[in-house]
Amino acid sequence: MFSNLIAGLLLHERVRTTDAKAKELRRVAEKAIHWGVQLGELLIRNREQMKPEERARIVHAMRMARRRVRHREAVQRLFDEIAPRYLGRKTGGGYTRIVKIGQRRGDAAPVSLIELCPGEVAAAAAPAPAPASKPARTKEAPRGIPRRKAKAA
Repeated sequence: MFSNLIAGLLLHERVRTTDAKAKELRRVAEKAIHWGVQLGELLIRNREQMKPEERARIVHAMRMARRRVRHREAVQRLFDEIAPRYLGRKTGGGYTRIVKIGQRRGDAAPVSLIELCPGEVAAAAAPAPAPASKPARTKEAPRGIPRRKAKAA
């Protein structure tokens, strides 16, 4: 079950599930992502120019991550796109976040959204939002409230 959840998280970058599953999935996902981040700059370098020992490190890390994630494309995406995103981080974790979104319809189970946090590369590439100015006031009445007509004199 967690193999499928983590594959969905790595492929789609967010998964909607119950709180208990999300908390447990976080542990599993952080370990799998950490295997990719541990390789450091090897993820960025050209694989043809690597020494055999460096290629062996990548293969070992991929096999260790594959113990948890049994989806081939998810593991490939983890090492090609997701892990390089977190190379600039100083901490050893914090790759996911859990947002509680309410209760599931039907059995009222607490539901959460677990998603990958934006990495340092994505945060640095995104432009800072411009300060928003106040919108101009309009003379429209709020929805649902009829506007009174001015009395003619």
